[in-house]
Amino acid sequence: MERIHFGTSIIELDIPKENLAFNLNANDFKVPVDQEGEIRRSILNPVGCRRLRDMVSKNDKVVILADDRTRLTPQKLIIPIVLEELKEAGLNYDQIKIVIAYGTHRSMTSDEIRERFGAELMSALEIRGHDCLDGNNLIDKGITRRGTRIFINREVMEADIRIAIGSVVPHHPTGWSGGAKILLPGVAGQETICAMHLLGANEPQLGKVLTPCREEMEDFAQSVGMHFIVNVVHDKEGMILKAEAGHFIEAHRRIVNWGFEVFGVKFSQLADITLSSTYPADYDLTQSDKGLFSAELATKHGGEIILVSPCPEGIAPTHGEEMAKLARFDDATLWKMLEEKKIEDQFCASENMYLNHIKNTFKTTLMMDPMLTNIMGFYHLNAADLPSYIKYRLKLDNTLKIGIINQSGELLPIHNGPHTTYPLNSH
Repeated sequence: MERIHFGTSIIELDIPKENLAFNLNANDFKVPVDQEGEIRRSILNPVGCRRLRDMVSKNDKVVILADDRTRLTPQKLIIPIVLEELKEAGLNYDQIKIVIAYGTHRSMTSDEIRERFGAELMSALEIRGHDCLDGNNLIDKGITRRGTRIFINREVMEADIRIAIGSVVPHHPTGWSGGAKILLPGVAGQETICAMHLLGANEPQLGKVLTPCREEMEDFAQSVGMHFIVNVVHDKEGMILKAEAGHFIEAHRRIVNWGFEVFGVKFSQLADITLSSTYPADYDLTQSDKGLFSAELATKHGGEIILVSPCPEGIAPTHGEEMAKLARFDDATLWKMLEEKKIEDQFCASENMYLNHIKNTFKTTLMMDPMLTNIMGFYHLNAADLPSYIKYRLKLDNTLKIGIINQSGELLPIHNGPHTTYPLNSH
């Protein structure tokens, strides 16, 4: 009997051994006994730059960029150790500010912020959330060589030192999360965020180290100054497996290598049907759809992907309405509408292009709200009906190969068969 998460619930599936193509989880990696020690080791031995305390002057204003609830980064464990370095440099807490890099995600509630950062940090430091729509707190930093207009958080740019704290997992369309991504698009304006996502709309980017988005964000970070990062690889419970700190490119590349060790899971046989569960990162479709892109790498062309995620917040709290309006259009129409400036939220165009690729390549089934599933142009299946559906499909074809991907929003399936086509461009 195989098991798969649907949100916090477990679905049991009777899949004969001969029909199971794979059941993928993150690779086993021993959790350090002393997680704080692992963080401290990385900060005291930075990659590609001086120690943080030696980079900071006692009169500097410092911004710490932190990711939000959609990531498992243990911020309340990491930030106090970063503060130790800043205190050694002579800084007081009133010189340090935390900015939550929401991108276009919804703002966290006070309870969510307290859970993520801890009551002690909340009382000691100012914690602000980035608002990509707040024109009064955005400044224009010009146009990149790729044509992206950069609007970025004013408070972040006015700081003397910018520190980024985040986690590294496979990510479409940037290839991998972490590094300069928390600066751009994390604290950028909506126009900039949308333009960056369009850079990744032409082909699958999951697991690539150098992508158009990555090059764009690193060019910008180099020009304005991204001074120090602390990036971690964690397990599905958020327990730190490895940490690296230092230069936003060199330290990022080193932690990405650890990411391959943890999240790069090998399999030998493509599946006819892939069951993909993004639990625990399954709040909404624009988060859970990461499980479609990982499943793509493990599923036969023309096969079926079933996204076993409830998406309780619907399509997306901040994009849902326009995502739904644009879901019926093909890529050519979406590009034409963009050229004619008929799309207000360009992120929705890029997201629908990603989903069009999946819909055009696989039968794609969702298990979220049936009305929203229908609007987005996918097949629907109730969670309670998944066991009987699998049983029915096996009755029709007893040679069917079924694969399962757990924590699929953070896994990188790597086909090690004789004809692998996975486009890995660096490791």
